Amino acid sequence: MTKLLRLLILTLVIGCVALFSGAVAQEYGSGQTPAVAATGNETDETNVTITSPEANVSVAAGNVTVSVNVTNLTLVEPTGQPNAPGEGHLHYYLDAVVPTNASAPAIPETGGYVVSANLSHTWENVTAGEHNLSVQLVNNDHTPLIPLVFETVNVTVDGNATGNETMVNIAAQDVEFDMDIITVPAGAEVTMVFDNQDEGVPHNVAVYMDSSAAEEIFVGDIVTGPAEITYTFTAPEEPGTYYFQCDVHPDMNGEFIVE
Repeated sequence: MTKLLRLLILTLVIGCVALFSGAVAQEYGSGQTPAVAATGNETDETNVTITSPEANVSVAAGNVTVSVNVTNLTLVEPTGQPNAPGEGHLHYYLDAVVPTNASAPAIPETGGYVVSANLSHTWENVTAGEHNLSVQLVNNDHTPLIPLVFETVNVTVDGNATGNETMVNIAAQDVEFDMDIITVPAGAEVTMVFDNQDEGVPHNVAVYMDSSAAEEIFVGDIVTGPAEITYTFTAPEEPGTYYFQCDVHPDMNGEFIVE
């Protein structure tokens, strides 16, 4: 190969390199390099936490309300729909071993369980003694989420505690309450923790004799979300089905049951 031919080939190679470099610079900008796609799970972890009662506390015999917080899962009522990513509901357990079989509905062999899409559940007539309260996230077909997502707390139910006190946790989100039935003992001193999660939207919880809202039992202060407020009031002495609503949005309502 002659010296002239080698020189010509070298010139062509240098020209190609320069053209390629110019194209890259034009696409990504001066001083930039192509970005590498991110890998791995970048979403928040799906989780459930029991917010009340706390572990290893003593609670009064009678009605025991379990309240939870759920992250990264949309709670939907199980109505036979197929499983869908990011959807599911809750199984509440009382004195039960949390099921772990991924291919079977999460139904414990012993103890109590309740299927719910609400962030709280009240176990009624819990007797004195040591009890464990659990909650598990499950798919639409009731099979456990995999990996398993659940929490358990142990509590002591004290038969000598004041049995006429009860706590209710209720939240508002997307202009809806997270429950449509509240159950309390007759004449109970009710402590209600209301969590308004609707940013910039005013809500309250008010209890009335019936859906006409003509005769009040208790009317809570209105708070604009996000905000949390604690109400205290005395439930009616007469057992029966009463009514609760948000006074700002009366379509947000439900049954207030006194037993």
